Amino acid sequence: MAISARNKIQGRVSSIKSGEAMCLVTLDAQGTKIVAAVTNQGVEELNLKQNDQVTAVIKSTEVMLMKGGGQATFSARNRFAGQVESVQKGEAMGLVTVKMGQFQLGAAITREAIDEMGLKQGDQVTAVVKATEVMLMK
Repeated sequence: MAISARNKIQGRVSSIKSGEAMCLVTLDAQGTKIVAAVTNQGVEELNLKQNDQVTAVIKSTEVMLMKGGGQATFSARNRFAGQVESVQKGEAMGLVTVKMGQFQLGAAITREAIDEMGLKQGDQVTAVVKATEVMLMK
């Protein structure tokens, strides 16, 4: 199946925590923890179980970048430390590719944000993604 989402990361389901309507599914992607909030119905339809191999899919427009060493508190469950690998600037939007361990994440952010943050190749950043923005494919 082809999909236009830029970020696809293979992982293994390490836990599933069920709630009234949603589950928190935690993946181990070669040592990187990824959390996805999935409806109970979605977990059932995928027949998700612990140790299943899945692909986490994250649209680049759902990836936020944070630069600087300050301690910030976020409700977002996914925070990935990495290094800027490339910056492509358009007139209104840009694409920043972040290398995090064995993976890359693409972040589509405004040109204004790229310029304000002074993002360039080699910068240390943290990519932040809400669990509700992580889709799972099996």
